Amino acid sequence: MKNIVPLAALVAGAASQSTFEPVDFNITEALLDNGVNLSALPDLAPLVDRASTSGCSAACKSLNLIFGNSNLEVQSETAFTSFINSYWSGQQRDITPQCVFKPTRALDVSTAILISRLTQCPFAVKSGGHSAVPGGSNIYSGITISFEKLSKISLAADKKTASFQPGHTWYDIYTALEKDNATVIGGRVASVGVGGLTLGGGISYFSSQYGLACDNVLSYEVVTASGIIINVSQTSYPDLYWALRGGGNNFGIVTQFNVQAVPQGQMWGGMRTYLESSFPALIEAYYNLGMNAKKDGKAHQILSFAYSGVPVAQVELEYSEPNPNATILAEYNAISGAVADQTGVKSLAELTSALEGPASGAGLRQAFWTWTVKLDKDLATSTKDIFFEEVTAITDAADLVAAVSLQVITEPILEKMNVRGGNALGLSVADGPLMNVLIALKWSNTTDDSRLNQFAAKVKDRAVAAAKAKGKDVAYLYMNYASPWQDPVAGYGAANKAKLQKISKKYDPTGVFEKLQPGYFKLGGAPKIGSP
Repeated sequence: MKNIVPLAALVAGAASQSTFEPVDFNITEALLDNGVNLSALPDLAPLVDRASTSGCSAACKSLNLIFGNSNLEVQSETAFTSFINSYWSGQQRDITPQCVFKPTRALDVSTAILISRLTQCPFAVKSGGHSAVPGGSNIYSGITISFEKLSKISLAADKKTASFQPGHTWYDIYTALEKDNATVIGGRVASVGVGGLTLGGGISYFSSQYGLACDNVLSYEVVTASGIIINVSQTSYPDLYWALRGGGNNFGIVTQFNVQAVPQGQMWGGMRTYLESSFPALIEAYYNLGMNAKKDGKAHQILSFAYSGVPVAQVELEYSEPNPNATILAEYNAISGAVADQTGVKSLAELTSALEGPASGAGLRQAFWTWTVKLDKDLATSTKDIFFEEVTAITDAADLVAAVSLQVITEPILEKMNVRGGNALGLSVADGPLMNVLIALKWSNTTDDSRLNQFAAKVKDRAVAAAKAKGKDVAYLYMNYASPWQDPVAGYGAANKAKLQKISKKYDPTGVFEKLQPGYFKLGGAPKIGSP
């Protein structure tokens, strides 16, 4: 029986081949190489000679036979229901897969991909399950692969590198590393999963010091479309390494991240809440801190505006040392009149847990919309004003929480996008600093879905039009904040999109991660066509 092409041969021939996967790739033989004999699986054996079939029932039954019931949940089980109810957004909880597969190693993921290809059963993968995009990490009637058992974390003896698998939230990572006074560059909300955030870019409290999460990945363990497990770095598969730095879930399934670690102990931070009289001073401080980020990259900010009976503002501030009086934050600290102040010296894990409160709403319906413009004080003010002008039309929605958040993609962040061969985001230092805007909505009734997304789209369209009028609009969209009607890959620029598509075709010539893993942001366009 012919074997699949061994890894060594693929490495040697990579330079001369336009595709990673052999033209005569045989799924049956690849499964046999994984130790799975289809003749022993009655539900799969009849599918060997079929080009296409709706075989999700056969796929799930076979995964159960291969890996046992403890690694597979089906719809009739209580554990299945508990799993579905663990998703952050109500829209993802509405989705019912055929089964939930819980691999314990990369080889198990390889087998699941191959079985998906054999049966043509679509799949999704779940790290933390914190996406607001329906189908981002769950799939109707297919296989949802949960990484919860891929849960290893390790720190090198010299504390300069760390490795972790995608079954973690950022709280898990930070808690595990803080005993060694170390951390990694990752998310700011405790329950967010490590996988999706890193592959989409990953803004961190420390990004002005070290860059985005994706810029701090040294290598990835990746399960490819052909089931082969490879180590991807700047020197091994450098094109794929570049694509994974912001390209999302379009190229393979990452089963381990090996990243730069940095020293980190207690730090200062938290949230302050203000009423409308403080808005001008807050925007002034926001703008100045964004413009002056090169002076001290240890500071971080998120300025949010929300309607809670009255307009309110909340500013999330962090400083990576336990110093409440850092010079770079003096302007913010001089703003009096906070109606609530939760700042203090805390651990990183504690800060992400505190931000979890206003950022959670687990189980409610969720929507994110985003856009990017040149950092501009007047545009910050007009964005806030447009939000409050439009929000009155939706305040009757049940359990509504509506906010617009302003962040800065600082010049230091943009500079660090050039490390290790650069990333796929299509930004340069000359672009910055940039104002990143997020509209975040939470509500409870499905009947409000369309009008709330229409509200967000209208605010976005008005704000972008104001930026265009000043010549300060920017195409870039932060993938982790995009709505299903937005196309972040297009925002990376035509050249980068074409490069990503070429790399996808090389490593996944049959489009497994486009067709069989259809959720989230694909290279061909927005998940949903038209407007909400």
